[in-house]
Amino acid sequence: MAQQHAHIRDALVRSLSARLHRYLGTQEGEAVLDEIATRQAAQLRRAVPDPRQDREAVELLLALYQARLLAGSGREDRAAAQRDQEVRDALQRCVERAGWAEPSTEVRESDKRRLLDAAHEAVTLTEIARVALAAAVGDNGLTEQALTVCHEAVAAVPDELPHLRVSPLQLWSATLRLRYERESNPADLHACIAKLREVLSLIPSQHPDRAAVVDELGVALRMRYEAAGALADLDEAVRWSREATASSVPEGTEAAAGYSHNLGLALRRRYERLRRDEDLEEAVRRHRAAVAHSGRGLAGYATFQLGLGNVLGEIVAPGHGASPSPHAPHEVWSEQLAAYAEAAAHAESPDVAASAAAARARALTKVPRGAGPDTHLREPVLRTERIRTEHRLRRAMAGLPEGHPLLARIRHQLGRTLMERALDEHSSRLIPEALALHRAAARQPTADIRAQITAAAFWGTAAMFLDEPDEAADAYELAVGHLPKLARPHLALSDAEAGLNFPALASDAAACAWRAGDAERALRLLEAGRGVLLGQGMRSRDDLAELRAVEPRLARRLTALRSLFDRTENWASEHTGDLRHVGAHEWETLLTEIRVHLPGFWQPPALGSLLEQAAHGPVVMVNVSRYGSAGFVLTGPPPDGSLRTVPLPLLTPEVAESHSATLRHAHSRLMDPAAELLEHPVQQSHIRNVLAWLWEAVAAPVLGSLGPVERLWWVPTGPLAALPLHAAGHTGEPGMLDAAISSYTPTIAALAHARRPHRSEAVPPLHLVSRPSALIAAVPAPPGAPALARADEEAQLVTRLLPNSRLLQGPTAHREALLEALPGHPAAFHFSGHAVADPAAPSAGRLLAADHPLTVADIAALDLPGAHLAYLSACATAYTGPYLSDEALHLTSVLQMTGFHHAIGTLWAIDDTVALERVRAFYSDPQWVSDPALALHRATLAARDANPLAPSHWAAHVHSGA
Repeated sequence: MAQQHAHIRDALVRSLSARLHRYLGTQEGEAVLDEIATRQAAQLRRAVPDPRQDREAVELLLALYQARLLAGSGREDRAAAQRDQEVRDALQRCVERAGWAEPSTEVRESDKRRLLDAAHEAVTLTEIARVALAAAVGDNGLTEQALTVCHEAVAAVPDELPHLRVSPLQLWSATLRLRYERESNPADLHACIAKLREVLSLIPSQHPDRAAVVDELGVALRMRYEAAGALADLDEAVRWSREATASSVPEGTEAAAGYSHNLGLALRRRYERLRRDEDLEEAVRRHRAAVAHSGRGLAGYATFQLGLGNVLGEIVAPGHGASPSPHAPHEVWSEQLAAYAEAAAHAESPDVAASAAAARARALTKVPRGAGPDTHLREPVLRTERIRTEHRLRRAMAGLPEGHPLLARIRHQLGRTLMERALDEHSSRLIPEALALHRAAARQPTADIRAQITAAAFWGTAAMFLDEPDEAADAYELAVGHLPKLARPHLALSDAEAGLNFPALASDAAACAWRAGDAERALRLLEAGRGVLLGQGMRSRDDLAELRAVEPRLARRLTALRSLFDRTENWASEHTGDLRHVGAHEWETLLTEIRVHLPGFWQPPALGSLLEQAAHGPVVMVNVSRYGSAGFVLTGPPPDGSLRTVPLPLLTPEVAESHSATLRHAHSRLMDPAAELLEHPVQQSHIRNVLAWLWEAVAAPVLGSLGPVERLWWVPTGPLAALPLHAAGHTGEPGMLDAAISSYTPTIAALAHARRPHRSEAVPPLHLVSRPSALIAAVPAPPGAPALARADEEAQLVTRLLPNSRLLQGPTAHREALLEALPGHPAAFHFSGHAVADPAAPSAGRLLAADHPLTVADIAALDLPGAHLAYLSACATAYTGPYLSDEALHLTSVLQMTGFHHAIGTLWAIDDTVALERVRAFYSDPQWVSDPALALHRATLAARDANPLAPSHWAAHVHSGA
């Protein structure tokens, strides 16, 4: 009988132990509260007649009844809860009377059970307090200890009971995020996200902690978006944050307020990126709800007010269209300032106080338009408020430790405030301090990259204000050097371009160096800061033969990473997106290691390498800057080649932008079917005026410095990139078309890429191919676009002129067919149809195929070594809009990046009859095979001579490349 009782007792211990562990791992209350658990607990109590003789059972029962009290804290059956409390108290007294201070020597559980106990005991209130203390005081030692404990706790859990990892994983992720916020190491953020994803895989959908976990994951993903710029991370952050807000957490609680605040932050970031009004409208609602659910004295109140102030700032920002607020902009602005005041007054940490001070300082510089006489802050009051904000910023700066990521933003904002005061007071006395603040912010390695670039640009501005171009060049060089970090190769092209919105940065850098008397440095800065995306794309297609010869192991690793990044579908899932982020960190480490062996690997070229590209004719980089514009003219390879500069005093950013706007307006009127025909001569006259200005401001001074030349390559910058330098001149007088054959290139490195030797023996030079293969595509009526009457005729003409060509026409010219056919037709790719340029998102520029558009991003994924000519007979395929003008990212340049030696496109919309005439003249010239630039030049010259008063008909086509 005793043996039978022992058997029953052991079975009860195993069953209740499993239930307890299930509850601890999943928080499922029924595991310890259901009828079976209640009955088994009572049976085990009866099976232990002498508690002093069965320590294991007593301690198990004590833990079980403690769990029942926790799990059943909201039970309606008060009597049952009271009984559990009485049993728990009795068991506790039993343990105390027994005096079990040391571990029992009669432990019946296996080693596995002891491991489980260790896993749970590791994550105690002591360790949670340790993390909280680390957060409060920034003690790296405490943080490292907490991370070690979490790691050991997770490692102690057996593989067959993975749900027991939930608690230590949650603490681990929180600690990693804490360290990331303090040190800005992206590896910590990636690891934090990985831990949270593992937690989600271990808990059921109805787990009470799920809302908190998905909220934390949404926050971490938003932070990663802010650091790296991947829209997929932000979209996922919105999704998880939305799930958290939809959970059953009661309204009016701090948790509900926090979830609403975090969703509002993610939506505001997405509005900043995509400018969708529905995101801003919901973000405002969410932030208002967060404040409404909170209150003074409650945790998070100041943070919620800060979030509300920031989102209200988007409403009053210039350029916002449909305001989601029924109030006037100045009323919203006043509410914004009040929210910042509340945040500062009730800040629960130095970080929040500093952020509120900086945000209020920014808001005070952006008085909304039309504020009217009833604005509560008039100019004298505004000046007083700005001085007070300056004092707040100084206090905030003093309250942050050196190296804190937020410190750079505070220094930068204080520097801006001082510069604005200096301008208001017409005095330079505050500029040196502002300069020093910006310099310190720009050089702080823990600061966000965008913050460093912005601070460096203001540092350069302050230095130029003090007439110190040498220091300004140092500042701008630091900023330019950071640009590639915003467009790392693991990002989708659209993500990378979104991060590069620093207009005129490279041009201002070059101008400062030129003003300092260093033309070579100016040229290198201009080359390094432009075409960042194109440069990365070209490098990804470079031959790694030199690296393989020196370090084959590093070459293999680099190739593997490039393969991972080149697979565009890798953003389709969370797992592969995470891999790309981790790969980006390895990429940076790998490049550093490679440059130990090859110091110049994938670095901006030296002057000698740049001069080599002038072997076939001068290369002219035309820089447009507020600090002075100039042409940097390369006149031949070493040792006789030289770099000379040509001052261009008539070329200013404002005038160039004005002429660019005139050109755009004239073309839009000429292509508008509703426009009066009598208006056409007027618009053509406006275009002729632009060409005359180009001659006086740029072409004539450059040609005057060169003397007679047969050929030259233009590298225009800023607003000049949208203007037809090749057609500059006065009507009826010899101009640029009469002086030389003009080609374009986005950068000098892009020209070298177009001239590089063939990488594949399977693609011989075109002149050695007896029957070259061309791909011709005609899409006269794509979905959603007007029909082109002459597109089919043009395609048939080109097919007759180019034997052995493949024609994709109408429905057969769909997107996949074009992508599949392009690699097999290296001689030429001719497209006749519609194209759309997207000035706001250049990577979305597209050729309209028969089904779905073929975008710049689609083409950028191709690798076409040795391809000869791409002729895009469509609208605005070489148009560089005002957004990201220095990237020169469009359909023509991206085809050159993929491998085409020559690319022909258009700067603006063209009539399809005009397009047909130009195509006929081009392909009828036998020189198109060996010298496409010459063939296009002859065709353009003939068209001009036939109709000199209508430059819109003959000045649109441009040649880019070798």
